[in-house]
Amino acid sequence: MEALKNIGLLFVEPGKAMEAVRARSMLVLPLVLLLVGTAAVQLWYYQTVDFPWLLDHMFGAQSGMDPDQAEAAKKFMTPGMMAGSSVAGTLIVLPLMLLLQAVYLLLAARVVGNDLPFGKWFAFATWTSVPSLLLIPVMAARILTTRGGQLAPEALNPLTLNSLVFHVPTGTPYFTLLSSINVVMVWSIVVAAIGFGRWTGKGAGTSYTVAALPYVVIFGAWAAFAMATAS
Repeated sequence: MEALKNIGLLFVEPGKAMEAVRARSMLVLPLVLLLVGTAAVQLWYYQTVDFPWLLDHMFGAQSGMDPDQAEAAKKFMTPGMMAGSSVAGTLIVLPLMLLLQAVYLLLAARVVGNDLPFGKWFAFATWTSVPSLLLIPVMAARILTTRGGQLAPEALNPLTLNSLVFHVPTGTPYFTLLSSINVVMVWSIVVAAIGFGRWTGKGAGTSYTVAALPYVVIFGAWAAFAMATAS
């Protein structure tokens, strides 16, 4: 019950919520919600999407694939295989990302003189990912309101930069990048910055730098690669 209350608190008083996490990690509920919620939406999507249409969307002329290769790829694709690989990817990749984030936070904390253990920073990484739970009902609404099941994977999340602003077509160099950045990430960065400041006693400048740096490095390098590919 305390963990559930803390999830709500994270959206209205993130500083208090992260102080509560420092006192008691309450790790299980947010981690389970992130894993199960994300996996459930992926499973639901592949059970409801118009699969022949999806294959044409993925391997059509806009994909740039050789027609023979595209036809060969289609033969191996089934709704069960796609759903299974997406769910497995969620259950493996998400914890791995949280582990990497926790290592980064541990090292950043050591640099500024904080000696909290790795387990605390793993809880920190998990709780600062809680804002992404907002994407689950948003994606569920997209599935429910799409007629005929003709919903592309990249359109499942309407809160990405590509969906909201740029509308770059599939197959272009910036498509995957812009489809991977969503507005909920901003709140995760804010929560991480506030939490890092509360946990280490550092100022806003240091805390926001630590919180934003992974995003800047990853998406900056990705953007540079896309620019090189486009030119």
